[in-house]
Amino acid sequence: MRTYGTLTLYNAGGIVPPSVQIGTAAGTVALTRNALGDWSWNNVAGIATFNFIADNSIPSRPPINFPYMPGQGTVPLSNEFQEAFGTAAGGPTNPFSGINPILSTLPASVEGSGVIPWGIALIDIFAIYSVQTAALTAATISVSRNIFVENTLTVITPLVAAQAIATTTTTSATTPHVQKFTLPQPLVFETADFSSLTIELAITTAATSALRVYGIGAHYAMGVS
Repeated sequence: MRTYGTLTLYNAGGIVPPSVQIGTAAGTVALTRNALGDWSWNNVAGIATFNFIADNSIPSRPPINFPYMPGQGTVPLSNEFQEAFGTAAGGPTNPFSGINPILSTLPASVEGSGVIPWGIALIDIFAIYSVQTAALTAATISVSRNIFVENTLTVITPLVAAQAIATTTTTSATTPHVQKFTLPQPLVFETADFSSLTIELAITTAATSALRVYGIGAHYAMGVS
């Protein structure tokens, strides 16, 4: 098995709330430059619930390896594409399945699994935000999956149900909470094609809460499931 770990961190410029929650009136948020390099979504005091998302921020596939320079060939070194073209059994609709022909003489312990779909597995999800003046009423972070299939009803699956995170005030506006939820072991790999994974941070402010949301993201493993 070949497995790699990586981080996706979406800062304030990469996450957004719904348009109806953006503005300058009480109970809305605005993308704000607090200082050079210090950007966050800041609220205007008022009781409100905000939903910050990083939609499809986690890739469903590892990067794909090719043995040639661009334009010289499209034969992958492994079978990352196989879900898009068929099953691991191979055949005309699945040109990239099966053991890598370049390494076909090597034992599986050297080459790796080879014919098993590639995907990603969440290790943890996290949110970065500060709270001043008054504690939050509620704060949760979650991950949902939507797999798109031609002319088929979409089904939203909560990969991580809404998890409660810190609501307390921070020492200052620039000393944020870094709240992490670690998923249970063993890791389960997402190998479905056309899958969309969405991280959502939901925060409910009190009447005088001063909120800054700096970012959300995840650590995850990439490799053969």
